[in-house]
Amino acid sequence: MKIYKITNIVGNEGFACMRLSNKQYVREVEVLDVWWDDWCSGGKKIGDFVECMGADICKVSVFEELHRHFDTIKSVPLRINKTQKELTAKNPKRLRWLPQEEVPLVAFYPPESFDCLPQSTIVKNELGGVRLIGGAEMKGDIIIPREEGKGIFFSKEVVGDYDFFTLKGSGHSFCTERVKTFCEAQGYENVVFLEKGEII
Repeated sequence: MKIYKITNIVGNEGFACMRLSNKQYVREVEVLDVWWDDWCSGGKKIGDFVECMGADICKVSVFEELHRHFDTIKSVPLRINKTQKELTAKNPKRLRWLPQEEVPLVAFYPPESFDCLPQSTIVKNELGGVRLIGGAEMKGDIIIPREEGKGIFFSKEVVGDYDFFTLKGSGHSFCTERVKTFCEAQGYENVVFLEKGEII
C-alpha cells in the first residue's frame, strides 16, 4: 500500500495560509499558537485544509470526519493571534490575505511512530534531521512524481491497521492510500497528497 504526505499548494489562488510559533511543536503543546500569514497567502478563503509549515491544520468538521473513519489521529486546538500588520492596519478588512470569516480550525497529528525498513532512501544528518530521497515533491504548483524504487518503506507487520503514523525520531508524518481515497471522495479543498513510499 502506498503512503503519502498531506500538504497544500503554497499560494494556492484564493486560499489563506498560516504560520506557527517557532517555539512550539504540535505534539508537545496543549494549544498551538498560529497567525494568518501574508507572505505565502493566495487569498483570504479558508480551505478544508490550511497551509501551515510545520503542522497539519484543517477545519474542525474535517478532523471530526477523519477521526470518525481513522481514529489514530489526535488534535490540538489553535490560538489564532493577530499579526503586527493586523494590529496597525487602519482597516483590517482590506488586508487581502486576512480571512474575515470565523471558521473553527484544529491542528492534527498521528501519535504512533514506526521505524522504516533499511531499503528506505533517507539521509540523516548529525543533528538528527531526516531527509527523504526520491519521494514525490512539489515545486510551486507542480508535483514531481516519486522516483521508481525510491522513497520510504515500512513493514506491514509493524504498521498494522494504522492509517496515520510518523517516522520514528522525526517530524515526518504519513497517511495511507485509504486516507487519500477518503479525502478525495469527500471533495476536500486545498489538499494535496504526495506519494512518499509504501507499506510492504
